[in-house]
Amino acid sequence: MSPCLVDGCAEGVGVNWRPLIEFVVSVGYGVLSSVIPIFNSEIYIVASQVGGFTDEVTTAVGCAVGQAIGKVGIVLAIRRGSRSRTVQRLRERRERPRKPAGRVRTRLRAWSDRLLGLLGNHRWGVPIVFLSACLAIPPLYPVTLAVPATRMSVIPFGVAVFSGGWCCFSPSPSGSRHWSTEPSRRRAARC
Repeated sequence: MSPCLVDGCAEGVGVNWRPLIEFVVSVGYGVLSSVIPIFNSEIYIVASQVGGFTDEVTTAVGCAVGQAIGKVGIVLAIRRGSRSRTVQRLRERRERPRKPAGRVRTRLRAWSDRLLGLLGNHRWGVPIVFLSACLAIPPLYPVTLAVPATRMSVIPFGVAVFSGGWCCFSPSPSGSRHWSTEPSRRRAARC
């Protein structure tokens, strides 16, 4: 008789598949949330913990890994897409002199240019991405869209997004005790 999954455990085998399934689903949701900002990883993590559906560590690590994979994918897609004819035409249009603007728009352009300059700097780029992933200051999605215009390598970018996401998503010691210790014990007792 083949083993069947009951509550995440294979009957008669003793293998617990639940953490792997939780991790894979969390990675998928992390990728989805990194590409489509309306799907928020923080809300997914809180909802899964309050409902007792998943363990906090697998959910937090899965969402951080998924978010890093999605953001690195966006950066690579934008960098590779920059070689297309449409993007080259847009760049030629952009190289024209800027139209005069009001005070607010001029300040915004100056701030944006400084931020892009700092993202390209080897000393400040990775910390800006880390703070963006951890605290959302500045928001991570616009930073991700700005990184391809800089010389920042994809590997430090991915590590900064993962570590910042891990800091953001990791459970606090008091919160993890209250959220899912009991459901975890119940699941372990069943297996």
